[in-house]
Amino acid sequence: MIDLSAIGWKEGALLALVILAIYMGYALMRLATLNARRNAEAPAPAPVVPPSPLPEVPPPDIEAELDTLFDARLAPLMQALETRLDLIEDRLDGVSRRLETVNQLPPVAPQYSEALSLAARGLSAEDIAEQCDMSVGEAELVRTLAQSRGLGDGA
Repeated sequence: MIDLSAIGWKEGALLALVILAIYMGYALMRLATLNARRNAEAPAPAPVVPPSPLPEVPPPDIEAELDTLFDARLAPLMQALETRLDLIEDRLDGVSRRLETVNQLPPVAPQYSEALSLAARGLSAEDIAEQCDMSVGEAELVRTLAQSRGLGDGA
């Protein structure tokens, strides 16, 4: 009996390659026989009959027809795109106006920036004073500043 433990990885790889080559040869032989059967069963091609001469018709203006088709199909899409572009331009104008307004405002001291954002959210002067460790008078001043800048709700 053959001792299989004596076979190394090189011999095992060689054996696997031989088995794979035999299988590939078998598969190619099967494909060749199937192809031969398919060719034998295929009907003979019909003889080619030359086309009868047609009377000459002047060629239509294809470019004009394509232009009308494109115009008919693309006009609604172009109109929708133009409408959307106008809307985007309006939004961009609004954003640029707001940015100009913000750039024209005097800078806020860093210690009051949080208080200003709380005032913009509509918190009361007492709540702002409590959260930012400042006096109620300072918080009321910050609320008034926010309202003058159009940031607060005016309550």
